[in-house]
Amino acid sequence: MRIISTIVTRFTQFNKWLAYASLIAMMIIVGICAITRGFGTPIIGDIELVQMTMVSLIVGALAFAEKEKAHIEIGIIVDHFPMRVQYFLDLVSALLKGTFAFLVAYVFINKMNFVEASVLLRVPFFYFKILLIIGFVGWGLESIRQTVESVHLLTGKKETEMVQETDRKAEAL
Repeated sequence: MRIISTIVTRFTQFNKWLAYASLIAMMIIVGICAITRGFGTPIIGDIELVQMTMVSLIVGALAFAEKEKAHIEIGIIVDHFPMRVQYFLDLVSALLKGTFAFLVAYVFINKMNFVEASVLLRVPFFYFKILLIIGFVGWGLESIRQTVESVHLLTGKKETEMVQETDRKAEAL
């Protein structure tokens, strides 16, 4: 369990740094385009470039937001339920998020088109589709981790008990 958790954590960290790099690239592009526009020589295609970096920023942040539980949630009704019901609803929510994320990644893999490009600059879209696949797989992996945590909360096991049980099963093999 710890090995899988470590892999998911590293994948999430990779996605986080991908989002940071996209943010820095977007700031540089916007800054350069604003300066050149101020001098009367605007860069053609600046909007396309910013839109593409925005896509990579968003998908890069999906897994990290899932790990930090920073996605928007409305708890006005759920917070009044008993804790076991809340854990169960968290479990269902994590399963649905994971299913959605892996389904989107699967569709992007199957619909990959290496010829399609942007209209103005002719930047190939498949680079960004690969980033979308990486981002949604990361989100799905974090949802799986959250599903496992919800199952353990539902069964009443503490994290140390989970690790000990996993170690015992690994030693038995």
